[in-house]
Amino acid sequence: MEDLPSMSDQFLGKINQLIEENFDNEHYSVEDLAKQAGLSRSMLHRKLIKFTGKSASDLIMEKRLMRAREMLEKDVATASEIAYKVGFSSPSYFNKVFKNYFHVSPGDVRKGNAIIHQYPTLDQLKEAPVGAWEKIRRIGLIILAALLAMALTGAGIYYLLRKNTPIEKSIAILPFDNLSPDAENQYFADGIVEDLLNRISQIEGLKVISRTSSEMFRDKGSKTIPEIAELLGVSYILEGTVQRESDNIRINIQLIDAKRDDHVLSKRYDRNLSEVFKIQGEIAGQIASELSLVLTDRQTIALNQNQTTSLKAFEYKQLGRHHLNQRTQEGLFASVKYFRLAIKEDPDYALAYAELADTYFILPWYGYIDRRTGRDSAISLARKALELDKNLGEAHTILGAVFHEFDLDYDAAKEEFHKAIATKPNHSPAYQYYSEFLCTMGKLQEAREVMNKAIQLDPYSYVIRYASALLFYKQEDYQKALAENQICQELNNVHPWAVLTEFRIYMKLKDKNAALTSFKRLVKITDNWHPEKVDSVYSIGGMNSLLRWRLKEGSFSRKNLKAIYYAMLGDYETALDILESDLNEGLLEPFVLTEPEFKNIRSDPRLIAIRKKLGLPPL
Repeated sequence: MEDLPSMSDQFLGKINQLIEENFDNEHYSVEDLAKQAGLSRSMLHRKLIKFTGKSASDLIMEKRLMRAREMLEKDVATASEIAYKVGFSSPSYFNKVFKNYFHVSPGDVRKGNAIIHQYPTLDQLKEAPVGAWEKIRRIGLIILAALLAMALTGAGIYYLLRKNTPIEKSIAILPFDNLSPDAENQYFADGIVEDLLNRISQIEGLKVISRTSSEMFRDKGSKTIPEIAELLGVSYILEGTVQRESDNIRINIQLIDAKRDDHVLSKRYDRNLSEVFKIQGEIAGQIASELSLVLTDRQTIALNQNQTTSLKAFEYKQLGRHHLNQRTQEGLFASVKYFRLAIKEDPDYALAYAELADTYFILPWYGYIDRRTGRDSAISLARKALELDKNLGEAHTILGAVFHEFDLDYDAAKEEFHKAIATKPNHSPAYQYYSEFLCTMGKLQEAREVMNKAIQLDPYSYVIRYASALLFYKQEDYQKALAENQICQELNNVHPWAVLTEFRIYMKLKDKNAALTSFKRLVKITDNWHPEKVDSVYSIGGMNSLLRWRLKEGSFSRKNLKAIYYAMLGDYETALDILESDLNEGLLEPFVLTEPEFKNIRSDPRLIAIRKKLGLPPL
């Protein structure tokens, strides 16, 4: 009587059969396999790990590659045709995965120019003769002993300890490539990425890199996915393509485990354009599933919630965000136009209201519009956004910033920042603005910890790196401030902020030559003077002459900066006069009082009185 197959053999036989029956279905997923097997995804995973040591996605991939190898060796079709037959939507992706697995290209196998060195599978080992099996067992014991010996070394112990530490769930979504004939559709493709980020950023326990930083890798150049992941500090990368023609859309995505440089999900969505937002929810759900994230009911709803169903509003909002990120006067006013167009197309578009509120907060802060007008508009728009979506972290962030900077309502500001971080834990501006609030309160170390979180989420943001450099400056850690400021200028070398900060840092370091060079660059960027005039003024009375000339001839979009210049000259009485005047006019920014230039007068009764009137604790 023949031996009956074991339970594990029966199970694996069924799983293999299901996979083989779906070879030509490129959309066949782990969820599909689990459903057909009558198991939950987690149960399927546990069984496969127990019986094979492989995950379901690894097993599906391995089976597809094995079938592809057989077809290539028989030369039944071209490599591209075989790629589609075994469920790969991209021949180039198939070539990469095949070569990584077998160490030869599909083309070479098909031409008979390469021999695949096939290692024995688990089934083959079971069927091996007793003598062969004993030899394999002995070799395995020897290898195991060697590994245990290595584990007893310092490096080995570290490795074992590290394996007990949970791997951080983190992801970056690289800019999707636009495959549409119209180059203008790149804005649409970028909007797809931003919408995905908005959805998955609400998942607790998942670190999501902001689009500003991912944008730095639009042109990947020679960088590999693991290299990009290391630079962004993430474990997973999502890349994709968008093709839009007439009323149809095709989106291809690939989720990559960056540490192994291994695709864990590859899927194509061919739908009517009207379903684009539904696709976004599906992709977000697939990402959460592949990363084994446990979602709350609120997060599940958020993943599938559409901020708008209007494609036109969606595109206008995206254009507004593009111009807002420029942080120039022209860009800010252009963003107002596009956000308003988005709201006109969809009056219930909460995110468009929130981002327009953000713009109106920034405009007066830079001195481009009246503070009261900006403040009132920002508050009204943010509250409208929250009426439409009470969990919109972007709106809570702006309310916190306005309460801090304009209303001096610090309790309300703190409450809004906490709400923003709770509802959208991956929204980097929330951490940046909260850090600036903590700095105003004199809590510089706590501010640094929060700022570091903002950098983790958006490491290549000029705005956040500038805020970080300025915080190091306020902490009087001038070398770190200089290094951070250098990163700012590498990200954007035509914006005056970082150049002004560099000038101030070199003044603190008493490096007059470097300070002079920075000052020349500053006046050239702001188009105030010609650099030769700087040399002429400097030759008369050194840096003090330059500072006095700047105060006399220059224009200041932010009046508080004049007080800083007078403090740099040691004219503290005039600096205090300006601060008091700004306070009486409602123009004094509380954040400015922590500048190191005012350190020598922090105990001055006039400055103490100013802080008291602003409701701030003494430093």
